[in-house]
Amino acid sequence: MGNKAALELNKVTKKYKRTDVISKMNLKVRNGEFLVLLGPSGCGKSTTLRMMAGLEKPSDGQILIDGKDAQKMTSYERNIAMVFQDYALYPNMTVYQNLEYALKVHKVRKNEREHRLKKIIATLDLAAYRDRLPGQLSGGQKQRVALGRGMAKKSRIFLLDEPLSNIDVQLREKARDEIQNLHEKNQQTIVYVTHDQLEAMALGDRIAIINEGKIQMIDTPDNIYNHPANLFVAKFVGTPQINILEIAYRKEQIYLKDKLLPLSVECLKKAALSDGKLHLGIRPEHVSVKREKRNATGLELPVKVEQVIDYGRYQQLLLNIGEEQNIKAITTNNEFKNGDLAYASFSEERILFFEYTSGINIES
Repeated sequence: MGNKAALELNKVTKKYKRTDVISKMNLKVRNGEFLVLLGPSGCGKSTTLRMMAGLEKPSDGQILIDGKDAQKMTSYERNIAMVFQDYALYPNMTVYQNLEYALKVHKVRKNEREHRLKKIIATLDLAAYRDRLPGQLSGGQKQRVALGRGMAKKSRIFLLDEPLSNIDVQLREKARDEIQNLHEKNQQTIVYVTHDQLEAMALGDRIAIINEGKIQMIDTPDNIYNHPANLFVAKFVGTPQINILEIAYRKEQIYLKDKLLPLSVECLKKAALSDGKLHLGIRPEHVSVKREKRNATGLELPVKVEQVIDYGRYQQLLLNIGEEQNIKAITTNNEFKNGDLAYASFSEERILFFEYTSGINIES
């Protein structure tokens, strides 16, 4: 994957009725990269994608494809395939004809068309529907056809807007794997919109997290999860959600309301905190729960188990740590039940601290 930008947004703004949906967005999508745009509904992901595709014009700023102004390029020069959320299938064409149409337009030879489509039809489980019209398909089937059409085209830039949202779970995983295989094989530049964080983490080389028309963070899945730029990113990525405690730092000690939180001196020195209010973040899988006190250092927190949810592979515990405050923990030892008293400790190297007002990660 090269560092050259296949697609670039320079201070792009999109206004609707004087409201900024996208605000001065800067973004470089590297050549051959799989970039995921992730964020809640209404954050501006799909609008960004539609501007990249040339379906909407920016109110301000510039979009470049291979360093050239995209607004001055024909659709043929852009060489983009897009899979829409609303399918956009030709209603008078069969499934097979819909899949084949773009290949015919681009004068792909018949045997090559058949070869490509045979594999896509098998992958997306469309063989039984190849002669049906879109009006005879369910929403999930239409979405699979739209996805197949985008896959078949093999454009240099492939834009996908929530392409798996209506597909049932078993097929979704298969389709997701196929999108990844296509990317590895063809080295297409892919921009993929989703609100599903697991999908984003599984697919993206990098993820751009968007909220209210602004990129909050753009980085690898690993850094997004373990070193979130701010409180929004920390809360948006991760299931179950990260535990956030409102704390006060005073005289090299941390307090939750009036309760002292047992953290080591080394942990607090390393964090280099200033006195005052903060947010502490710890992911549930980094909270350890034991029946007995393990050591005499006092670095464990007495807790009461309020709820146990058994997922088979692991259990999710809801723990009361006093001061009317609950946290979640993940355990695989399956030994707790509601009402149990236990001791919790945090993996100190995994604790995150965020500025109280701005929500910015103190380490970043």
